Amino acid sequence: MDVGQLHTDIHSAQQSDTHSLEIIATFTGPDAAPHWSLDGAGLLRYDGHIWVPDVNDLRLRILLNNHDHPVSSHFGQNKTLELVRRDYTWPGVRTFVKDYCKSCTTCVRSKAPRHRPYRFLRQLPIPEKPWNSISINFIDQLSSSLGYTSILVIVDQLMKQAILIATHDTTSAQLAELFVFSKLGVPAHVTSDRRPEFVSHFFRSLGKALNMKLHFTSGYHPEGDGHTE
Repeated sequence: MDVGQLHTDIHSAQQSDTHSLEIIATFTGPDAAPHWSLDGAGLLRYDGHIWVPDVNDLRLRILLNNHDHPVSSHFGQNKTLELVRRDYTWPGVRTFVKDYCKSCTTCVRSKAPRHRPYRFLRQLPIPEKPWNSISINFIDQLSSSLGYTSILVIVDQLMKQAILIATHDTTSAQLAELFVFSKLGVPAHVTSDRRPEFVSHFFRSLGKALNMKLHFTSGYHPEGDGHTE
């Protein structure tokens, strides 16, 4: 790859890019940002790295040079990102590199995944009657109101009716006291995230004693169970 031609194209793109021109215009004013500079070739740099506008696949050309080039040898995401950041930068460069490496067919064919296998998501139980299947969660770190800083949210999965209980930062034992079984009855299924109060030995023991099935959702997947006990 002709790096000299690439830098020439980046310089031309910076001269036509509105955002780059706005930054260059501030160099002569009182609001000049300390992170920005112009090198001897007239290239706009951010913290010493060449600023690459999103023009004419310039960013893709940089990735081709630092990932697909025979000398680069299809490095992984972290190594490729390190190579790119030695000389270049742009908004969202980490995500751009990550997505590019994931889409590389050569890497997919030749590199085995290093993470543990993903578990299958399981559908939540279908409620048989009101308050038979509920979900619980905390809204915490709120501004103090009458001494309360958290809200325990209990939602019926069938009618989507919610009960809000003002509380403090609670332990597992206090969480059990907040369960208003006299009003709701004992639910058959309780869905929650993996908050320490919910996955504690005390709360699990409470579920077994009351014959409640506890469902702990995976992170960012409240629609299905990552693990069921």
